[in-house]
Amino acid sequence: MNQLVAILITLFFLGLIVSFTVTHKLKDRYAFLWLVTAIAGVLAAACIPLLNRFAQWIGIAYMPTFVILVTIIFILALLVRQTMSLSNQSDKIKTLTQEFAVMEKKLLELEKAAEGRERS
Repeated sequence: MNQLVAILITLFFLGLIVSFTVTHKLKDRYAFLWLVTAIAGVLAAACIPLLNRFAQWIGIAYMPTFVILVTIIFILALLVRQTMSLSNQSDKIKTLTQEFAVMEKKLLELEKAAEGRERS
């Protein structure tokens, strides 16, 4: 029964990800990561006895502890990825702002030069 509930919840999550991707609420760049995550969740829910044996094999007596450990590692990896993306976007915004300021200065200089020519 618990396994059935886990499978249904992960299938619901998979459906949400597909829905968000189809309606373009989730960009393709990130959709792949979340689709793989959802599919891994469905597979993990379907293989709970196998996960239990694997957890015992690596020395973890209580399988949910193994699942929580893997989840925490995944979340940390996702946070690092998002932080890298945020840093990259910040650099791009800084560069664009600087380029905009240079272009704005050149435009003002051109406007002043054109005004000077009109007066003469």
